[in-house]
Amino acid sequence: MEYLIEFEKKIKKDHIDSVLVQNDNRLIFEYYRNRKMKEKQHKIYSITKSVLSILVGIAIDKGFIKDTNTSIVDFFPEYNDDANNDITVKHLLTMTSGLHWPGNNRMIPSKNWVDFVMQQEKVHPPGKEMVYSCGSSHLLSAILQSTTGISTEDFANKHLFTPLGITNYKWNKDAQGVNIGGFGLSMKTADMLRIGSLYLNMGKWKSKQIVSARWVKESTRPKVKIDDTTSYAYHWWNIALENQTATFFCASGYEGQYIIVAPEYKLITVFTSSIKDESSRPLRYFENDLLPYLTKQ
Repeated sequence: MEYLIEFEKKIKKDHIDSVLVQNDNRLIFEYYRNRKMKEKQHKIYSITKSVLSILVGIAIDKGFIKDTNTSIVDFFPEYNDDANNDITVKHLLTMTSGLHWPGNNRMIPSKNWVDFVMQQEKVHPPGKEMVYSCGSSHLLSAILQSTTGISTEDFANKHLFTPLGITNYKWNKDAQGVNIGGFGLSMKTADMLRIGSLYLNMGKWKSKQIVSARWVKESTRPKVKIDDTTSYAYHWWNIALENQTATFFCASGYEGQYIIVAPEYKLITVFTSSIKDESSRPLRYFENDLLPYLTKQ
């Protein structure tokens, strides 16, 4: 396929570490910058958020969390006050809690990350404004730990990673032992593809339903409009191409990490990168150098 040859020439000139492209359940392209990259646990940064979203869905499916409209003070009763009692799980998933977010550089050195986030000033009514916040994601990880009685990592290992065959990963924790919700995961490129395959197949892996199809639909459906082509869902991005030929959703992370799922094409594309200047370049490669050469299924 000539377009894949040209695609490879382009990414070889960039800081792309690995790419996997699966179309209609068939791996049609595989690229690793060197041999080590195939087995490397790559930092996936904010793709951690999308994995966390899957775990929230599983927790709801299994009854650990009632629904997304549950107030977060149900899980943190010590913070039950006028500032927090109308913030819900949904607000955390859509980054619309209304809490001030001073950034990771302020949260990371704090002694207790959950306490740091919960004590921030409310600057907007919940649901009013989106502010991208790793703090919201970290609260979701703490909620999973509180409701399930085990760590987020152990819950993931039992209900997501092991069923998908994911064994080679690392998930960092804060000082209180809460797995970092916003950016803590490292995993292999092939395992990122498994995550994408799970969502392309509406939560089913082989013959087993890992997370409900209802949650897959709900967690990737646009909730907050960012611009004319981009919306945010439950820790997943939803993107419509400007010419409206396709809509796809993706998980994305710092320095150009991507899991891109285009259901209309039965297509999954995974990038790991080390891009310091413009981390959205892998998305442009996907839109301009892959998608135009494929057909809807």
